[in-house]
Amino acid sequence: MGTKTTDLLALGAAVAVSIACGLLAIHWHEGDAALLLALLMGAVLGFVFPRSAWRVALILAAWVPLALLLHAQLVPSAEVAWCASSGFSTKVFAWTLALAPIIAAYAGVILDWIVSQALRWLSFTGWHFLDAVRPALRIAAVGLALFFILASAAMLAQPLHPYGLGKSYCWDEYCFAVTNVRRVKTIGNGPHAARAQGTYYIVTADMEAPWWGRFDWSNDAVYAIDYDGTNYTYSHPGQTAIDRALHSTRSRCHKILGAGETETVVFDLPANVVQPRLLVRDTLGFEGFLGGMRLRLYYVKPAFNLRYD
Repeated sequence: MGTKTTDLLALGAAVAVSIACGLLAIHWHEGDAALLLALLMGAVLGFVFPRSAWRVALILAAWVPLALLLHAQLVPSAEVAWCASSGFSTKVFAWTLALAPIIAAYAGVILDWIVSQALRWLSFTGWHFLDAVRPALRIAAVGLALFFILASAAMLAQPLHPYGLGKSYCWDEYCFAVTNVRRVKTIGNGPHAARAQGTYYIVTADMEAPWWGRFDWSNDAVYAIDYDGTNYTYSHPGQTAIDRALHSTRSRCHKILGAGETETVVFDLPANVVQPRLLVRDTLGFEGFLGGMRLRLYYVKPAFNLRYD
């Protein structure tokens, strides 16, 4: 294969990966999946096409400044993270996304150099198969990367996994379960009463942290989603009314001190909403593909059902 053709293949692959990373982070809000893809493909392309590494790295990182110029939201802001202090800032994460493929590409170049030096040192043996080692390793790297990408795409495309009342799902060091859902039109009495535009869903949930890790909680840690994919954050008027009735401030940002606590979250959902479910955000402020991969080999997206007629 000629040098020009090889360079075109490297640049074409880099453009495709860069577009995929942009779609993952901007359209599907899977910033950590975009980061993982950039790291993986940066290393593979640097290893397979070391001569084109600098161009590959720049192309893989190009979508990040473009997204910032377009004011695209790469990660959820502090208002939709668990707490303002518990998530990465957008600028920090954007720089991470931009630098990751550059570092990974040159890591691949270094690995290719190590392999070439090792083969040169072994040349005195006269083994004929040594000439085929580098091409074989490059083919294997591309094959493994494609397999991992397809497997990850299947995980990301999977439907939400339903969880019923009282059924908990555990992440790294915490577990979450919806234990009760009440539907009302009004919360409270008198001048401080709050009336829903649709229907108030008063969700009672158990947040358990029995292990060593400590977590900051606020009601921004969760959100609701309906059958059509519309997202709903908690209702401020409804939450204020229920907090006043319960004499509680747990909806605000605070540290979970013990092994667990009970949370109450109020959503104002349309009266005819179809299959509303509650989702838990990643503790870093973006959806948890990497967190799911850390926990188990097959990434699961839990969704806690809210409507029981």
